[in-house]
Formats: sequence, C-alpha cells, structure tokens
Amino acid sequence: MLSNLKSYITATKTNYNGKRLKGKYLIIESDDWGAIRMPSIDSLKEFEKSGLDLNKSVYKYDALESESDLEYLFEVLLKFNDYRGNHPCITANTIVANPDFEKIESSGFKDYFFEPYTKTIERYPEHKQVYNLHLKGNELGVFIPQFHGREHLNYKRWLKVLQGGNEKALLCFKHGATYSGEGDYSFMEAYDWDTLADIEEQKLVIANGLNIFEQLFGFKSKSFIAPCYNWDTLIEPSLVANGVEIIQGLGNQYAPTGKFDRYQKIPHKFGEVNNNGLFFNRRNVFFEPTHLPSKDWVGASLAKIDNSFLFNKPAVLSSHRINYIGFIDKNNRSNNLKMLEELLKKVLKKWPDVQFISTDKIKDVQ
Repeated sequence: MLSNLKSYITATKTNYNGKRLKGKYLIIESDDWGAIRMPSIDSLKEFEKSGLDLNKSVYKYDALESESDLEYLFEVLLKFNDYRGNHPCITANTIVANPDFEKIESSGFKDYFFEPYTKTIERYPEHKQVYNLHLKGNELGVFIPQFHGREHLNYKRWLKVLQGGNEKALLCFKHGATYSGEGDYSFMEAYDWDTLADIEEQKLVIANGLNIFEQLFGFKSKSFIAPCYNWDTLIEPSLVANGVEIIQGLGNQYAPTGKFDRYQKIPHKFGEVNNNGLFFNRRNVFFEPTHLPSKDWVGASLAKIDNSFLFNKPAVLSSHRINYIGFIDKNNRSNNLKMLEELLKKVLKKWPDVQFISTDKIKDVQ
C-alpha cells in the first residue's frame, strides 16, 4: 500500500502540466514487436555456458514473438470491452526489419544488410503465422501496429565491434543475435550517433522503414517511438514527411551528444506540439512485470492511472513486448497475462466510463 501511495504521489509531477482531456482514456504502448532478441532456449543455454551474464538482461526472456504469444495475448484482450464496445488494445510499436546475418558475414562484417521481419519469422520454429496474426490483431482492434524503427539496432557500432573480433559479439552473431555481452543497450539505440554525419543516414533509414511499414500493413504509421527513447530532433522532418504526426515517449527525450550513454535531456509534456508539428504523447504508467516480478504491478499501475485521470490525462501504459513472451519461458508469459487480466478487470470496475484507444487516435479525442 505504501509503495502504491508513492506511485500516486510521484505521478502528480508527471501529470500536472500539459494538455487536459474531458474523457478517461487508457492506452497500452508496447515496444519491440518484430525485433529479434534471444533466438532460442538452446542459444540461451549456450550463452550462459560461455559465461555471458544474462540474469538482468532483457535477452533472458525476450524473443521474436511466436504464434502462441500473440494468440494468448489476443485471448485476454478480447475478454474485455469498454462502454462503447472497444476492446483494450496494444499499440504494437513494430520493428520492421532485422539484420541479414548471412550477407553481413559474407561481406566480412564490412557491410550491413537487412531483411523485413516477415522473412526473419520464416527461420523460427513457431512463427510462420506471426505476420498474419499481426494483421488479424489489427482487424480485431486489439493489436494496432505503429512504427518503432526499421531496426532496433545501431548497426554501425555493431559492425565496428564485429570487425574488431570481439569474441562475445561474434558468439552472439553466430546464433543470430545482436547482443554484445557487455550490456543490453550497447547496440540497441538505433538513432544515437557518433558524428553529426550519421543523422543524414538515419533520416534515410527512417524513410525506408516507414515505407516498409506501409507496404506490410497497408497504412501509414501516425506515431513513432524511438528505440531507447533516444533521438535527435534533426531526424524529425523525415518522420513528418512520411506521415508521422505523434511522438510517443517519456517525460524526457534523450538527445545524442556524440558519446554513448551521454544524452541531453529535453523535457516534453503531454499534448505539446513542437516546431516540426509533432504532437507528444507521454507515458505515465508502467506495467513491466518481467523486470521486477516481486512488485505489485497491478496496484502501482492503478495508482498511476487514478492520478492520470485526476489531472485529466490519458493513462498511457508502457508495457514492452518482453512481458508477453513465452517462447523462451512460458511462465513469463502466463504470469504476466494473469496480471494484465487482473489490471483490466479492476480498471473497468473502478472507471466504467474508461475508453480504450490506440496511440494513433489520441489527437482526435478531447
């Protein structure tokens, strides 16, 4: 109870400022769909045998979503409706491409090649229908794809480490993973840069990624969430030119400075519109049980949702894909889906006038 009270109080700082809405809206923003992580249980065992410490790593549980991961998630979401008949839905922030390991290795790690995630799933054992399930989830209104990036990978930094012969990175590469063995975020920050010249290439990558997104799903992505909340404002014109209207994020944008893990914090409020015409949607609730299983995530989330509605803000849940993945560990998926079901049940009981929407609709509500 004390920790939930603390969650409520700290949420006040987040929710006090910014645009206010008349209705109660709940959005679940979930990152990393389509991206590779741990290739298999066998790979996990091999990594641990080789001395890689994965106990605190997202790689221990996260993986390219399987058919059953999606089916079980949809099953929970379809159990509930708001008073307008809408199901709770996942704003599925999707990575549309992954590295082509075979071509990269053939180049001697000198050149980068990628493939759409629809090709990646062909090599995984329980994934053949994943793309079709993404489309079905969108039709059912429970899984709404939005753009997270072409890759969840700073491929220039990755190639440089591979070229240098790093044994841990090469071992992971052999298994089809982009892990470095030196920490989760070594290569994940796709739009971080080492020199300003990288920004022009990033703008092209974004335009290419958004084009792939439209080809895959048949519509433009209205919103974007930068991998690791890390991007330079100079890439935003490329987003706008390709149909993006909304930026998802935290209270701060982590702008690159040219040095890894050193960022300039740029604060943003909900409803703020910047000079590029982009509307900011700020996450103010965190439902991430995989990262700390012992925490009362349902109670803490309800407290933050309560505070969001007090200040007439949408409750925007951050709930990454890892929480719903059972391909590596089925208990991870089943335990967290039970908590998600409990949370949704309590939300509807406490706020029967709540409305479930996806991020792409947030600009249209009052």
